[in-house]
Formats: sequence, C-alpha cells, structure tokens
Amino acid sequence: MAPTLVSRCLIALVACAALAASAATEARAASTTKVAGTVPGWAVPGNRAGNERNGVKVVFSVWLGWRNQASLSRLLAEQQDPSSARYQAWLTPEQFRGRFAPAQSSVRDVSGWLQAEGFDLLSVPHNRLFVTASGTVGQVEQAFQVNESLYQLDGHLVRGPDAEPRIPGALAGDVQAITGLDGAMALAEPRSTPAPPPPVGRSVGPCSSYWGEKTSTAFPNPLAPGRPLPWIICGYTPRQISSAYGVDQLHAAGIDGRGRTIAITGAFFSPTIRTDIEAFSNRQGLPKLKSRYRQVVAPGTNRFPHDPSVMQDWYIEQALDVEWAHAIAPRADIVYVGAANDSRGLDLALNHTVDNRLADVISNSWGMPESYASGGEIKALNAVFQQAKAQGIAVLFASGDDGDNVAATGKLSAGFPDSSPLVTSVGGTSLAIGDSGQRLFETGWGSGEQTWSGSQWMGQTPFGDFLYGAGGGVSHIYDRPAYQSGVVPDGYGSWKGSYRRVEPDVALVADPQTGVVFTQSWSTPSGGTVVKDSWIGGTSLATPIMAAMASLANQAAGRSHGFLNGDLYRLRSVAFRDIVPSDGTLAVLRNGLDAGGHIVTRLRSLDHDSSLATHGGWDDVTGIGSPWAPALIAALR
Repeated sequence: MAPTLVSRCLIALVACAALAASAATEARAASTTKVAGTVPGWAVPGNRAGNERNGVKVVFSVWLGWRNQASLSRLLAEQQDPSSARYQAWLTPEQFRGRFAPAQSSVRDVSGWLQAEGFDLLSVPHNRLFVTASGTVGQVEQAFQVNESLYQLDGHLVRGPDAEPRIPGALAGDVQAITGLDGAMALAEPRSTPAPPPPVGRSVGPCSSYWGEKTSTAFPNPLAPGRPLPWIICGYTPRQISSAYGVDQLHAAGIDGRGRTIAITGAFFSPTIRTDIEAFSNRQGLPKLKSRYRQVVAPGTNRFPHDPSVMQDWYIEQALDVEWAHAIAPRADIVYVGAANDSRGLDLALNHTVDNRLADVISNSWGMPESYASGGEIKALNAVFQQAKAQGIAVLFASGDDGDNVAATGKLSAGFPDSSPLVTSVGGTSLAIGDSGQRLFETGWGSGEQTWSGSQWMGQTPFGDFLYGAGGGVSHIYDRPAYQSGVVPDGYGSWKGSYRRVEPDVALVADPQTGVVFTQSWSTPSGGTVVKDSWIGGTSLATPIMAAMASLANQAAGRSHGFLNGDLYRLRSVAFRDIVPSDGTLAVLRNGLDAGGHIVTRLRSLDHDSSLATHGGWDDVTGIGSPWAPALIAALR
C-alpha cells in the first residue's frame, strides 16, 4: 500500500530527526579529543562479559600532569649527579608546587566541565595534580562517550571502558590521564603470606626457633636422601633478624631511627592496630610506639565503596608493615596513610604522602601484575614518583609473591608499581639464622610443595609444585634505567627489541618457611577477640625492613638520601651480600590442618622460584643481594 500524505510526512520527520541527531553526535565528536591510554589491555571483546549497571557509583580522577616537564627532568637528573651543584638539593613541597604544579586555571576548567556533566567533585590535592570526582556509570558513559562493560580478568569480573574517553577539545592541553574508569586497581593486593594462628588449644607444630633446631628422620628426604629434614621456623624475632643483618650493631651505636619518619600506604584501617602494635612491642622488648604512630585518611578516598571480604588481608598487612618497620627502626615515627575504604584510592594515598612530605621514606607492600595496569594509571603514578624524587623521598615497593606471575595470572608479567624505575623494588630470600643469631645462609625465595600421603610424597618431583616465590622479571612498560646498565647480565631483559627495566633491586627475608613473628587480634567463635602471635612472610615483610634501614641511614647521615637506587647499585660490592644459588637440596617440613581438622605434613623446597632463578651477581629473584646494614649505613654517610 502506498504511504499516505501524513505517513510520508512522519517518515520525513523521523529521517530529519535522525539526521539532526547524527549531525549533533558528529559535531560533539569533532569538538572533543581522546584521552589515550585509559583503556587497559585486558578490556577487549574476547574478555567481555556484559554491561555494567547504569546506577553503579564510579570514583575517578582526571590527571593534569606537571608544568615545565623538561625542566623537571633536568632537575631530577642533576639531583642524582654528585658532580652537580644541585646534587641532593631537595625541593620542599611548596617549592615543587611553585615550579611544576598545574595552573589553577586548568583545575578550574576541568572542575567546571565535570560539574556541568553532573559529577560530584571530591578533592583536589595541594599540588593540583588531579581532580577526583564521582558519578554513576550512566553519567560516565554520557560524559566520556564510552560504554562501561564488565570483563573477565584472570578469574575476576572487572569494569572497564570499551573505548578511549573523550573530553572537550579545549581541555586537551591540560588532561594527561584518567584513572578509575576501570576497576583493576581494586585488584591491587597485599603482598604478604600469613600463616594464621591455629585454633585455641590446637598446635600444628613442631617448629624451630632457629634453623635446624628440630629435625625429623620420619619422612624420606627426596632432595638429599638420608639427611634429616628440618622443621619450619616458628617465626624469627626482631632480635634474630637484627642480628642476621647487623642492625643490632647500629642500635647499639644509637642509630635507631630517632628523628625520622617512615610512611606506609595501604587500604582500610585495622580497628585493633594500636593494641597489636603495643602487644608486639611488649612481647619483643621494643620501645613503645604510642604517640609516634598516627593514621591519615587520604582526601577523596573516604567515599569509596568497599568489599568486606578483602579487609582482613589488609588488616594483616597493616600490622606486619607497622610492626616490622618499628622493629628495625624502633625510635622512628610511623605514619600509616590509608585509602580509607578501597584499594582504588592507593594512588591518592601515595600522592597525599608525597605532596605533604609526611616522611622521607615510603614503604608500600601492595601491587598487581603490570598486565593489569592501564597507561593512564602508569602515567599518573609516574608523576607522583617524580615529585617524590625531587623532594628527596625514597619510595619502596614489594616485588610480589607470585614469582613470574604465570601461575597466578596465566601470563608472564613483572609487577606494578614495583617495576617503575623511580622506585626501589624489594624481592625476597630464604634466611637461615643459627642459635646465636648468626646468618648461616641466605638464598632466593621460591617454594615448591609436596604432600605426604602416608607412604610417599605427592607432587612434582623432586622440588614439588610451585607454591609461591619472590616476584621479579622484565618490565614491558619501562626502559632500562642507567643505574642498571652494566650490572644486569648481558643479554638479559630485552623485550620488543630494547632493554627494559628489570626487578627487583634488593632482597631480604620473605620466605614464610623462614618468616617472622607478628602480632594481631583475631576473632574468636564466641564473638570476642584474642591477641595472638603467628608467623608471616612475603616481600611485604622485606619491604618495611628495607624501608626502616633507609630511615636508619638518613638518621646516621643527618639528611635524606632520597631516591635510593643509584646509591644501592653503586655500593653493591661493599654493602650487599650477593645471594647465590643453593645446592638444590634445601627443604623444610611443615604441618597444617586439613578441612577436617586432621594434621597434614608437607615438604617445602627452597630456592625454586617459577621461571625466575638465583645466580651470582644481579638476578631476578634477589636483585643485587641483601644489605649488610652497618656497611650500607657507613657507605651512605
């Protein structure tokens, strides 16, 4: 049937409306520009699992970048050059902001646009580096012209944009990155490996107070037939660790951290942390921390949603970091800077710590694989680390506990942010301490596991199935820094035709089989709490120990040494003990409880870390080695 005059008019109106809408869309697109690097590598159609709900709240930050970037790069190089008049001439936060902070007009323009799009403004830091805002997924999709989809990421369902966001063309010169449009930073996790205390009245011993104190011939030794197998360490004490690394000599000379401050960043705030710190100090004969400990909520983070299921891991991490920084630098002040409710605020917590110079050493025991991070997140934290370097702040990160990350994520990946060349990446070792506190041996941390069936060991032979180990490897993000040239083995660390940053830089005790004691409050079945000691490991143990040593060095010198890596690599032959391969026969016995409460005996091998390996000189498990504290502090003076 031929269309009537009315229907022909309606068709024409619809067509005209469609053309008008199309023209408006094209006009808007023409007046906007893309912010590159916001879409993470995992946000691809093959991983897509559906759309995110429109009403879900999103917290994001628009990063502006530094003014005078070329001048800042020159300054950072001169501050690290002993021949320069600017060598270690650190800027104050006020001086840094005056020279490099984004213009107030840029903040005003970005803030105005965000408000016009209906977003709530949450915070702008003193350095004006970013504007943090919040809104719904629907608002994000409309303002940035993206679809917020859900993607499968290594067993997690994670939100992410399907395209690079668009902003008004007038803001193109101001905006360098946008973070928070994807949810990967919520996957940043503590890098500790705890052994929760057994139920009250139950023991899963035996264990040894020093290496080889207790051994067994009841189980065959597949690595050294006929040799007795040692039992796991119950948890080294601060006195033992201080003796093994020579820290006790510094304490005896009055070098104990007094007058210095160590900052620790993390997510959540343990409700029992002060009780735990004081119990740990009392039990280990350490000075009370009390008024020398404080907590800070990073602005803009207290509205973040949170997942209660991950809170306990962060509580453990906070107790470990604070207690062991205190153990090594017992008179130092400690400030814990929290992203109040979610790991997505960790970058804001870092910026707050740096921008307000809350400390001259920052310990960070969290991270994720590089493959999770978007280009925007990398740009954002790089800017924070540049300010830290200019202000003479040392930033340390744990290298991770999953070796090369293949077992955890299915792909080879260094860690992030620990692979940044602007931070010190701290790897892990297995440490044997004798009955007099002496260091018997130290080798790379990498654990294989076999389980006793009642008649034989079950698992891959001879070293067992890979369980965990120190993180390390080749960065796919960063080029090789000058301080690693000539130190990293020839031919190692090439990717896509160029040499890259490799990690870790240094290493200390991290293996839970040779771990340390720590104190934390645990819930009881009756609903109360009990303060208990248990043992723990992970590169998030090694990191606060190394950060505390850096604080001791600052006290001894009467100044901040700032970014550490240039000095550490330069002093590797005089202040570090090279960690070399073991003879391949090291293993310990460890008892645990199965789901039914029955004791299960396991064999844990040492020095077998995924595809990473310990060897003479720099290696991708232990870096340049473990520090001998007296020599390090003397050389840095």
